[in-house]
Amino acid sequence: MQPRSTFITVTDYAFFPGTLATVNSVLHYHPDTTIHVVINEKNPLTAPQIECLQADEHVKLISSRALEKKSRFINAWELKAYACEDLCEGYDVVIGIDSDCLLCSNVDDVIERCQQTGGFLGGADGNGADYGLPYQVYGIKAPVHNPKYMSTSLFFCAVTEQNRQILKKWSECCNAAEFNSQGPCPGHGDQGVLNAILFAAGRTDEIKLLPNHLWSQHWAYWNSIINFRNGQFINCSLNNAPQRAFHCGGAEKYWSQGHRDKILKEHALQTYPYIWFLTMFWFGKCSQWKTDPCQYLPDASQHLVQDLIDFLPQIIQVYPEARRLWDELDEPVLDRIVSGVHRMLSLQGGSMSELIELVKSNPEIKRYVEVGSYEGGSIMTLGVRFAHRDMDFYSVESFMGNMNGTMDGHSLPSRTRYLETLSRFPSTRVKLIPGDSRYAVNLFDHASLDFVFIDACHDSAAVLCDIGVWQQKVKPGGIIAGDDYGWDSVKAAVHEKLGEVQSTPTGHIWWTRVA
Repeated sequence: MQPRSTFITVTDYAFFPGTLATVNSVLHYHPDTTIHVVINEKNPLTAPQIECLQADEHVKLISSRALEKKSRFINAWELKAYACEDLCEGYDVVIGIDSDCLLCSNVDDVIERCQQTGGFLGGADGNGADYGLPYQVYGIKAPVHNPKYMSTSLFFCAVTEQNRQILKKWSECCNAAEFNSQGPCPGHGDQGVLNAILFAAGRTDEIKLLPNHLWSQHWAYWNSIINFRNGQFINCSLNNAPQRAFHCGGAEKYWSQGHRDKILKEHALQTYPYIWFLTMFWFGKCSQWKTDPCQYLPDASQHLVQDLIDFLPQIIQVYPEARRLWDELDEPVLDRIVSGVHRMLSLQGGSMSELIELVKSNPEIKRYVEVGSYEGGSIMTLGVRFAHRDMDFYSVESFMGNMNGTMDGHSLPSRTRYLETLSRFPSTRVKLIPGDSRYAVNLFDHASLDFVFIDACHDSAAVLCDIGVWQQKVKPGGIIAGDDYGWDSVKAAVHEKLGEVQSTPTGHIWWTRVA
């Protein structure tokens, strides 16, 4: 029988992006395992952040106030030790995992090994630790060298009576540590304290160190070349061994601008860990598609919205399920992704939502043309919304309007602003076709398009012309459609050329299938 186990992690407002990805990575490989998330109330989560984490019943949120017993000092580095002592009852193995650490494999084998050995397992951090005279407070005969120094970024502890005493001592010493100025116990954070306690207790033989490069990655993260093959992340720097976890550590967390900038500049060989972070943040069991991401993302992590679309093709490559999940993308997330896009004269009044629904309900659409794009707001919104589909978008725009200095009474579109919009989303499949729609049509073969959307000049003569030249480019059974069906000039031209057509619920969009 599989050992009863639980994961324990600590979070706060700033660390929330990491926590969400960490929790989702655990649920991805261990969907039935309980995860205890301790909230540091010195920098508490917001209501939307809490709502995200509560999306899965296996996530148990614990306020740091619940751990304040025995006059404990409360801050980030103590909470994991307190929680391990208080929550271990009823489990065979407790697993501490930092909120900048991601599982990228199932770890049942290590959990079973931990229970069988009755000890501790964790990544090797360096070549041990040297203990000077201050460590005598633990009962260590210093100076001395500890050859087994275990990372607590991701560690496994068998719950035995002997180990309960270790966890109790760990909690007490973290509450009286040098690192928080509360006492004499030295050590680098909770990790240094736990290792000193184990060494003092003569328990080093019961510590099983896991390969640092594959687990804790201390000092090795930015030097590890990671690849993805056959559904598995592998470490090319360690004989193509299967990677078990990713841990960025240091100051440049996955959700920081600095981490992302390193990936985009000099550290392309560490792209896959970042892709996995984005995958687990956006597509995990606790991820939210119906909430504006700005409600739960800290200000310093707003760039993750842009990275979602920029890295989406690679996310789908490592996690094909993301392609299906993208179909559930809701307006709050889509609107946040395209915020700041030049959307003057883009589809308004519900037209955009209705057009998205029309395209979504016709998955056979592969080639889409928009005739009249102004500054690209609508076509780029569609390109983002359907970035998961094998679908090409062509944007026909002359930038010359009605040849009288206006565009149906509005100022002429700016090609500069259009190109700014196009460059904003380089991973989408949107292509500009500049020129008059009457001549741009010659760039497409007869019956080669699945959907043509007409939203150029609204004069009846112009609409008649656009329908006439573009209709022949649509495949039989394909769709020709357009905006502003409520305009008399548009409606008259549509009826004259096509007869009766269908319209969307608001009446803004007309459409029909080509015979």
